[in-house]
Amino acid sequence: MGTSSNQRSPDTPPWRLARAVVGSLAWNPDRQSAEIWRAAMGDREGRLVEELSTPLAARACELAARNTAPRDALNAFDRSSAEAGVTGLVVEMARRAVVRACAAGSGPQGFGAELFAEAASYYAARDLPSVVTRPGHVETTTQSIALKDRLRAIAREASGQVPVRADPEGWRDYVRGVLAVLRAENRPK
Repeated sequence: MGTSSNQRSPDTPPWRLARAVVGSLAWNPDRQSAEIWRAAMGDREGRLVEELSTPLAARACELAARNTAPRDALNAFDRSSAEAGVTGLVVEMARRAVVRACAAGSGPQGFGAELFAEAASYYAARDLPSVVTRPGHVETTTQSIALKDRLRAIAREASGQVPVRADPEGWRDYVRGVLAVLRAENRPK
């Protein structure tokens, strides 16, 4: 039987504010989301755009655009990943996102929405478990799960505000655009 551990966000300047507001009852989910995405962009010299806009992610977007059957999309994505010799967290997120988008028939926009929802879930999961029951924060695991679901929904909504293209350059522009929307405090709704 395996175990899992929760690695909190680093105690670095980009993450300090995000860590302070995540799960706080004093901050609405929109503000929490904006702070998470600002921290993610400021972390590791801004490599988030590079990581989310890899050619492999653009390939997954192409698979979703073709309305590929989920199993076929997964197999094609795994082949592309193996050929490129690429693994890691973003690859796993893209893998999940392409399957969901193909299963829903939501195309490239659906793939983008699911990829950003996966990333939002990952970032929230790093810090939410450590604040449950802390005074002024989410009080139960159920509230924590509901907040994480709301953060995923915010990411999906933001990704729908930017037109997506599946080619590598278009995909990079899309990623930049979605990240700009997510970091804005007063996002259009």
